[in-house]
Amino acid sequence: MTQTTSDFALHCTAYGNPPAIGMVAAKNPPLGPTDVRIAVDCAAFNFTDHLLVQGRYQDKPDLPFTPGLDAAGKIIEIGSEVRGFKPGDAVVSSGVVGAWAARLVAPAHRLVHIPAGLAPADAVASINSHLTAYHGLIDRASLTAGDRVVVFGANGAVGKACVQIAHHAGAQVYTVMRVADGLQLEDTTRQRQITVTPDTLKEGLRELLDKAGADIVVDPVGDFYTEAGVRNLAWRGRLLVIGFAAGDIPKVPTNLLLLKGASVVGVYCGGLLVQETSAFTQQMAQMFGLMAQGTLTPSPHETWPAQSFTDIWERFSSAPRGTKVLLGFNTP
Repeated sequence: MTQTTSDFALHCTAYGNPPAIGMVAAKNPPLGPTDVRIAVDCAAFNFTDHLLVQGRYQDKPDLPFTPGLDAAGKIIEIGSEVRGFKPGDAVVSSGVVGAWAARLVAPAHRLVHIPAGLAPADAVASINSHLTAYHGLIDRASLTAGDRVVVFGANGAVGKACVQIAHHAGAQVYTVMRVADGLQLEDTTRQRQITVTPDTLKEGLRELLDKAGADIVVDPVGDFYTEAGVRNLAWRGRLLVIGFAAGDIPKVPTNLLLLKGASVVGVYCGGLLVQETSAFTQQMAQMFGLMAQGTLTPSPHETWPAQSFTDIWERFSSAPRGTKVLLGFNTP
């Protein structure tokens, strides 16, 4: 890759592990009436992008194409019908293919302003984890002050964001995370910790929660965690299904849901983006507001020069767990 100009894009010309990706001159297509043009500062390297450029994702764009779904930067041009945005605005574009480029054309309805006090890199690095946490607790679970909230995988990116949001809302928060000798459970209100084995997770939760049970169980883990969570739900409790980091997709004993008047609630921000785009952008804006005021801590991230994609590809696999890799387009 010999191109040195800052006005470039990355092109995937062949799927693979690693894929064939090189630099090309950035295109400058005309804007539609509801589009904006963004000078990209940084773009996220998401797990979806990792699958996409290998040809392992459910959608396979025609080759060649510019990958990337999430970018942060400043608007440099707007279409004739765009309202609410102007040149110079700092924004995030989410779910718009082509983000790995110095210039990105995006529809205005997919944009969210980056509030003052929040760095573009912090914003774009935190979309997947923090928006999942916000959408799950605030929208899907209707979190209120006083709710008893159990967070599985509390040391992961989604888990940490859930703990912070729940505390901010005035909830009673209980965390579960893996440690060397088993699972560490904590009542963060009373600062009480116990360690249990996977086989005794249900009993450990019962010891912390008493018979009252949990109003909300946040489950990005799956496997044996899920049933233990369901068995400790309160009346009208909500199990938030976020993912299956432990591997196995569990089967929920539906008789317990019946007896507890409980609900299993799916939390999928990708579906929200497609099905309810305005709700997606509104919730992202609200989540960014919490980050700007310091309630939410941005996800750890590293920014690498986009010109060095070979290094970026290798770092994606070796970066510390929970650390987002970003492609920088203003990085020397």
